[in-house]
Amino acid sequence: MMQDKEQQFERLFHSEYGRMYRAAHILLGNEEEAKDAVQDVFASLWDRSVILHEESQRTFLLTCVRNRCLNIIAQRQRQQANEVQLALANLSDDTETWLGQSDEELTAMVQQYIDQRLTPQTGRVIRMHYDDEQSYKEISGKLGISLSAVNKHIVQGLRKLRQQFNNREA
Repeated sequence: MMQDKEQQFERLFHSEYGRMYRAAHILLGNEEEAKDAVQDVFASLWDRSVILHEESQRTFLLTCVRNRCLNIIAQRQRQQANEVQLALANLSDDTETWLGQSDEELTAMVQQYIDQRLTPQTGRVIRMHYDDEQSYKEISGKLGISLSAVNKHIVQGLRKLRQQFNNREA
C-alpha cells in the first residue's frame, strides 16, 4: 500500500514538475526560488497525504505553486521594505555627523544627486514615493511598471544615496 502511494506520488511529480517549475519561474523570476517553491508544494503534499483526483490535480498543483510564489513575493517585499526603512534611518543618522550643514543644504545636495546621478526612472520613482508619498502600487500604475520594478528602483536609488552620503561625513 505504501509503495503504491510512493509510486503515484513519483508519477505525479514527474508529470507535473516541469509545468509547475515554469509557472513558478515566471512569477518569481529566479531559478532557485522557483525550484524551492515547487519542492515546498510537493513536500507539503507528501506530509499531508493529500489525495488528488486525476481530473483536478493539475489545477490544484498550479494553484498551490501560485500561492507559494505569492507568499515568497510578499516575504521579499516585506524584507525589502525593512531594508528601505533601515537605509532611511541610517541616512538620517549620518546627517547628524555632517558639521555645518543645514537641513536645507543637505536636502539640496540629495535632490541634486537624485537629478544628476540616478537614472531618470530611478529618480522619478524615488521622488514619487518620498516626495509625493505615493505607494508602490500607485507608482506602478502611473509608470506602467511592475511592483518589483518599483521596489528595485527604490532599493537601488537608496543604496546609491547611502553610499554617496556616507562617504561625505566630516
